[in-house]
Amino acid sequence: MFIVMFEFVVKEGFEEQFISTWPKTTQGIYLFKGSLGSRLHRDKNGCFIAYAQWPDEQTYRKAADIEMPAEYEQQRQLMRDSLNLEETKILYEMEVEIDYLHRRVFDVSPS
Repeated sequence: MFIVMFEFVVKEGFEEQFISTWPKTTQGIYLFKGSLGSRLHRDKNGCFIAYAQWPDEQTYRKAADIEMPAEYEQQRQLMRDSLNLEETKILYEMEVEIDYLHRRVFDVSPS
């Protein structure tokens, strides 16, 4: 598994636009470009950090050449428009050495 961590620098006044367009953009990357999903975080200083998982580095590299359907590309463009792209950066690209992050089904039955 291949992991990419991003630091997104959002333009002043564009936080809502960024937050509202990030999920659809990420969904498109998952559905059409082969990612395994992503998480968006905000650190204590207010910086947005995303953690994206890919099956392998090759899938990640090839994703740039894959165009998504128009509705997803439109959201992606709006997301990009909300960013200071010169300051937004990739923090890390890394292979998973050991994976012990697991999902579990939550029991939602009434108590």
